[in-house]
Amino acid sequence: MFVSRRLSGRIALVSLAVLAACSKPPPPPPTPPPPVVPTVRPVPPDNAAEGMSIPEKTDDGQYLTANRGVTSNTALWHVRMALNVAALNCDRYGAAARTQYNQILTVHGPTLKTANAAVDRNYKVAFGSSALGSRERLNTVVYNFFALPPVIKHFCPVAVTVGAKMLSTPSSQLLLMAPQWLEELEKPYQEFYAAYEDYLRRLAEWQSRFGATVTVVVSPTPLPPPPRPPAEVPPDGWTPSYTSALEKSAPPPADAPAVKPPVQSSVQPSGPGAPKLMVQPLPMTSE
Repeated sequence: MFVSRRLSGRIALVSLAVLAACSKPPPPPPTPPPPVVPTVRPVPPDNAAEGMSIPEKTDDGQYLTANRGVTSNTALWHVRMALNVAALNCDRYGAAARTQYNQILTVHGPTLKTANAAVDRNYKVAFGSSALGSRERLNTVVYNFFALPPVIKHFCPVAVTVGAKMLSTPSSQLLLMAPQWLEELEKPYQEFYAAYEDYLRRLAEWQSRFGATVTVVVSPTPLPPPPRPPAEVPPDGWTPSYTSALEKSAPPPADAPAVKPPVQSSVQPSGPGAPKLMVQPLPMTSE
């Protein structure tokens, strides 16, 4: 009986030890790893190329293009070139741009030819024998500007809107409206350049934080300034009757002989010898 009691006591002690061991809290779980910080490298807007150069800004905060500060005749001709680009590149968005362009050449053909002659005259006065080459260089810059691939999808709806406005405007009002239309046509490109500049800013920030082992170009060389179109000059044969408003209003000297002012001739287009860039309608295509 004594042995049984001793055995029972030992069993009780072992049970207490087991219960004590079971009451201990489990070890804490391992510390989780720190959260992953996104390090996705910024990409250019509208699938544009990396390292693309964009124009510098002017004092008014706009990007410098060949459409800035042009005369009314030049603005009208640049509008015509922009709509030509739309006619050639916007078919994927419908036939409206091409149809409108051909209608514009029919409805406003004489006015466009007059504007073309005026621009030719400006180049002839400014550049002499190199007038045609100088104008063609600017034309190439303007065509390439409006044909910039990342912007075409944003440009085409604007071109259709401007084309409709142009068709509903009398020919006598085209020169008045051309600068406004040109600004509308250029807006998608100004917005793209702003988006690309923001992408370059974000890329520079990403490079400073996560790109220690990666080399990227975050400050590409700006585009060189575009050619500046010449100022407007009077038509051939035009002679002013006075040289300034002050001279007109000032009384003549007492001893000055009476001089009959020359007769001001009417505005005429430049002569047949001036270089021409003819307006050619685009062929209609079946849809």
